[in-house]
Amino acid sequence: MVAASTAARASPVDDETMNHAKSSRRASSPAWCEDHYGLQLARGSSHIASTLTPATRADAIAEVIEEFEALFGLDDLAAFLEVLAQRLENRGAREASADVANVMLRATRRR
Repeated sequence: MVAASTAARASPVDDETMNHAKSSRRASSPAWCEDHYGLQLARGSSHIASTLTPATRADAIAEVIEEFEALFGLDDLAAFLEVLAQRLENRGAREASADVANVMLRATRRR
């Protein structure tokens, strides 16, 4: 009887942990990220790629990150930035892609 009640109490924590793990795996998938954040990826890559100087590019990257954080929080930010960098690379905006990748690396190290 004690074992059953202990298992019942542990269950919600286990479910929460499992849901977070599933969410993390989904978010780490580029395809999932493309589907879930497609509009933000399109807007962000367009905005960043249209900048003319390193300073305006840095400002644009900061704006895209701030908007993403306001809409979705920080949980999927690294995955979002990874896909954003790839989109910029595909557009031929190699410097912008490298800048986004560097921001992603710095953000990942802080966590």
